[in-house]
Amino acid sequence: MSLKKKRLVMKISKSKNSKPYKHSMISSEVERIINEVVSYEIQDKRVIGNANVTGIILSRDYSHCKVFVQIDVENKKEVMDGLKNAKGFVRHILAEQLDMRKTPEIAFILDESADRAKRIEELLKEIK
Repeated sequence: MSLKKKRLVMKISKSKNSKPYKHSMISSEVERIINEVVSYEIQDKRVIGNANVTGIILSRDYSHCKVFVQIDVENKKEVMDGLKNAKGFVRHILAEQLDMRKTPEIAFILDESADRAKRIEELLKEIK
């Protein structure tokens, strides 16, 4: 490789635009893994079939991850307790599957956006 090409490669790899792309790739991979673990690998009866991952927010330094979860049953507190108990297991699976220096701390957060949307639709129907 010529010296000119090496400089160009170094410039591209050090550009500021590559970091957001890298973060989004890692973020989507983390979300995929957590979704699989929550859907198929957690054996807690409180969680099985009751929780769906709707999204995540991964910090820039990859040290924290907020996992938004939608729960389909009425006893949401029990399901959230089951997820909090499985936090270490989920983090362990992430560490196994990702080749990263840090494994993010996981915080499960109840996603109530679907409930709010349903409530707004009901209110709009009442108005008509």
